[in-house]
Amino acid sequence: MENDKDRVVEEQQGEANAQEETATKTELEELQEENERLRNEANELLDKYRRTLADFSNYRKRQDRDRAQQTTHITMDVLRRFLPILDDLDLALKNVPAEYAEQGWVEGVVLIKRKMDGLLDEYNVEPIEAVGKPFDPNYHSALLQEESEEYPAGMVMGELQRGYKLDDLILRPTLVQVSTGPGTGETSPTNEQE
Repeated sequence: MENDKDRVVEEQQGEANAQEETATKTELEELQEENERLRNEANELLDKYRRTLADFSNYRKRQDRDRAQQTTHITMDVLRRFLPILDDLDLALKNVPAEYAEQGWVEGVVLIKRKMDGLLDEYNVEPIEAVGKPFDPNYHSALLQEESEEYPAGMVMGELQRGYKLDDLILRPTLVQVSTGPGTGETSPTNEQE
């Protein structure tokens, strides 16, 4: 009987071990599933974090670019307001009578002109070269066309108002007189009527 008891005890222990093993496997599977779920959740959160970080970085770059563009536009607007003053100074200095050229007030006007030129230099403002160059509508605005023996057709033969550029941006195009080339020697109908 003792053998029967031992066998029953062994069977019970085997069943208990089997149940314990099954419970351990089930618990292990549940832990692995929980681990996988948490890993997926962590990956999703990491992906969201990275996207948010990239979006924020792009936002900052866009804001910096917009701020730089706005600064450039404001600078251009202010500099454009100085250009007529500069034109007036140039015109005044060109028309100073010779007998007044050595007077102090003329030298003061020259000094003011130099300061204005220095200000434009600080902002990398350069005059647009025009005379003797081919007409370019990006830099020049044609106000007059005239025949010329000296300049071929399409070349700028005179500057009526100086243009300026800020780096590669046009502050003001140069108003120019463009050559139509050498004349044919015939008078045009508009000239005959005059």
